[in-house]
Amino acid sequence: MLRSALPIALVTAALAAAPSTASALDEQGYWAFADRMQTRIDRYWDDRGGWYPGMGSGAHADVLLTYAVAARRGHEGPARNDRRARRLVDLLVSSPPFVEKPPHSAPQAHAPGFVSTVDSTNGFQHVVVDAEVIDGLRHAWLARRELGLSGAQADAIADRIHRTALGSFFRYPAIRLNQINWYALVYAANATVTGSPRLLRHDLRLQIERFVARAHGTATVAGNLGPGLRFNYLPHFRPGASMNTDSAEYANITSSFTREYPQARRAGMRAPSPAVRRLLRQWLMRVLAGYWTHGGYVNWDTGFGFRRWHQSKKLGLSQLALLGIASAPGLAPHPSAPAWAKWMLDRGFDFYERQLERNGDVPPGLFFGVHKLPQDIGSARLALARMSSNAARAVAAGLGSARAKEPPPLYAFDPDTGRLAITTADYNTAIVPSSRGAYPYGGIDLARLYDGRQEVVAGIGGRPPAAFGLLVRDISGRRSFATQRSDRGRLWLTQAPHGVRARTSAWTGRAYAGPFQDLRAAGIARGGGWTGRTSHRFTAFFVQTTWSLKRTGARGRATADVLFPSWGSDAQVTAVMRSGATRPVGDVRIPLSRIAELVVHSRNGAYVVLPRRRPRGATVHLLRARPQSSAPLAGPTLAVQIARASRTRSVFFSARYAPVERERAA
Repeated sequence: MLRSALPIALVTAALAAAPSTASALDEQGYWAFADRMQTRIDRYWDDRGGWYPGMGSGAHADVLLTYAVAARRGHEGPARNDRRARRLVDLLVSSPPFVEKPPHSAPQAHAPGFVSTVDSTNGFQHVVVDAEVIDGLRHAWLARRELGLSGAQADAIADRIHRTALGSFFRYPAIRLNQINWYALVYAANATVTGSPRLLRHDLRLQIERFVARAHGTATVAGNLGPGLRFNYLPHFRPGASMNTDSAEYANITSSFTREYPQARRAGMRAPSPAVRRLLRQWLMRVLAGYWTHGGYVNWDTGFGFRRWHQSKKLGLSQLALLGIASAPGLAPHPSAPAWAKWMLDRGFDFYERQLERNGDVPPGLFFGVHKLPQDIGSARLALARMSSNAARAVAAGLGSARAKEPPPLYAFDPDTGRLAITTADYNTAIVPSSRGAYPYGGIDLARLYDGRQEVVAGIGGRPPAAFGLLVRDISGRRSFATQRSDRGRLWLTQAPHGVRARTSAWTGRAYAGPFQDLRAAGIARGGGWTGRTSHRFTAFFVQTTWSLKRTGARGRATADVLFPSWGSDAQVTAVMRSGATRPVGDVRIPLSRIAELVVHSRNGAYVVLPRRRPRGATVHLLRARPQSSAPLAGPTLAVQIARASRTRSVFFSARYAPVERERAA
């Protein structure tokens, strides 16, 4: 039971999230993970056909990559199967998936190249398909002796990669939007199997220079990066397009060009100019601090909305950025950034395995119960193959002997959209005032709250009442105002290492991102004759928020609550009374004056709410929240009622809150 003495400890480590169970992985640790994942993948193998039914060419290539790296490193275990690797080589160099005529007239149809299927030439074409298949074939070629490949097999690999790389679809000035990473991988693979570094030395440098030259847009064209260096998925569209609100997954994917950067420099590519390197390092800091959490997961908001949000297959692609930052010290945004990236990568493997086990050992296509746009089994199995192969990629990149270091608290702020991302060893969250209609959640309060192990303790992106913030209802119970409504307010930094005076339209070529100790932000929202203000303080251990509600034209009596959501239909809220006794919170209102603190017990995590400023007459009760598209597992919401059927003109409430171990909370 939580005692009343614990509020003091809330400020320090007593309310820290559960300590990490995933320490830095060495090579043996990476192989242990890959072995466990490959054991699951092997369930789908058809030995007679020599393939994995229901899995596309990219997934087959990821399995091949794992086998190849394992053979090259002398690993013995399920992640190594030389015979099967030889069969996969024969499969991938054949048609399909390799094609010498474009299969259809789709936007990315090209030849020579690869299609997404291994049993039909009617599969779709995309740069990710070529790159993923070529990555697997590249590693098989490197391990050709250990795998026992014939000379004909090795030659076929080199031929398919070389002809694809020389095709007009990949040679500069070809580009898919701004995604230079695919081209970097193809150029690097070509240099590996042919010994000719020209594309890697020449074309890659041009790709990098063009990306940076087009980073800053205009009034009518977004450019590659927005103010604060957030990512524009459609750089040729207007800056305010919904798809350009940001894209955590594609920003990571694009920044993974860093995986090939060291090889390019060794091959003789001239270093970009100092100005280009400065901007790239600033951007990579924004990537690391703004898109990743200490729990090893993506701090995820995307202009694609449900078309990408929490897709498991995109986690594996996004991890390529961590692999690149961890292994490309020449572009490191901070001396410790490679060690931070490895820390996050390693914990990401632990995160995925927990989700896999929680899903009954069946690969999940989506995380956290999101189901608005379901993923098929092929996508789920692709995610599994990508996670396994990323462990092998970590070994190949030398991360098995590299140092990992827990990152300090990190933040990233985008002045145009107001998005503020926060991650610490104990919790992670984000505030997203503007979604531009790309996704249904947002406002000037926390959009979500996870603990340090990436367990949901409050929610992943709900709307009132399944959300943090002020909720005002009129005398009939209808909502008249809420601070958690997207595109109805703005947020700015009031105390931070960078970005306090950042203007919403200013493009300075720098990221407002990096380590912090005590960061503060303020927000304002108006509507229905009310003005709500939030003042947030973020430290390594807790969040503290003050809510201010002022009547600015609204008439009649109104009820105002400050909301603290939960996760899971079985979630509960416990009040720890000043006497030390505990009491469940339900529909009956409990006077706040009698309460020392409140504990929200969600399905897989918990957090404590410590009231700091208590309005006279305030009470505590629960509001029932229905499942939402962006909060499919919403639980009951703790509501601190700061005004009830009142004509009050203004009211304030302040609380400090942070995740806590479930065992301690119980």
